[in-house]
Amino acid sequence: MAKILITEKVQEIGPKMLTDAGHEIVYADRDMDVIKREIVDADAVFVRIIDLTPELLSTAKNLKMVSKHGVGLDNIPVEWCKEHGIVVTMTPNANSQSVAEHAFALMMTLAKNVIPVSNAYKEIGFAAKNSKEGVEVTGKTVGIVGLGNIGKRFAKMCYGGFDMKVLAYDPYVKEAPEGVTLVEDLDSMLREADIVSLHAMLTDETRKMMNAERIGQMKPTAILINCARGPIVDEPALIDALENGRLAAAGLDVTDPEPVDPESKLFKMKNVIVTPHYAPTTLESAMRVSEIGCSNILACLDGGEYNGRIC
Repeated sequence: MAKILITEKVQEIGPKMLTDAGHEIVYADRDMDVIKREIVDADAVFVRIIDLTPELLSTAKNLKMVSKHGVGLDNIPVEWCKEHGIVVTMTPNANSQSVAEHAFALMMTLAKNVIPVSNAYKEIGFAAKNSKEGVEVTGKTVGIVGLGNIGKRFAKMCYGGFDMKVLAYDPYVKEAPEGVTLVEDLDSMLREADIVSLHAMLTDETRKMMNAERIGQMKPTAILINCARGPIVDEPALIDALENGRLAAAGLDVTDPEPVDPESKLFKMKNVIVTPHYAPTTLESAMRVSEIGCSNILACLDGGEYNGRIC
């Protein structure tokens, strides 16, 4: 019997697989005191977005693997794990559709002014009909940063569903799917796009990629969507642009830091939607990620094939 530490809430289908196989599960529910105490003799960790630092992992005397709930690895010291013989896996494609749909939902909600008009209806009645007009996305230009599984799905929705002109910047992709034009210059894409949607991994290269200068390249009528990682965007620069009319709106499922400070200006602006890293949170996605992540744990403990092994 092995001990598995689950750092945050996950859909029950995966943990049931582990208990059915005779393993012990400890739920930490984001409590760092529990994590620090229980990781010491854990054989595996199933993690969502809690930071697993080398200092923390070095206290885990029996640790054989870290299974990532999702695909972003910025909270796992992969090279450290590799050096110490700890297996790291992720769950590729399991939540791609859910994240792409969430990005699309943010884009449409902002374009149509759904939230402020709905709120105005409650406050002033039918006069809310005379609120500021929304805009159609059909025929508009969308710029996608990062053309991986999520970016491709988002692109397909834009091109296939609304006949949008789709531009994509990703220096690691050489061929684009139908309806997508790859561009080599990010700045020129930002200047042309009516909507910019971020779907890149967080790396040293992408950290603060969307800084004041880059945000300043965007149209004042443009919408910025971020369902990737918060630190890709320079948040103070974004807030400044939104406050001063240099950017029309922003839809953020991720922020820097997470969670958002309750006093943050992001919560006070009518042209901003902030969700709590909620994009992957659909029943279908939660079941896939939980099942794949726990299957990887079983593969490590009992022998079998991995899905998305990193090291």
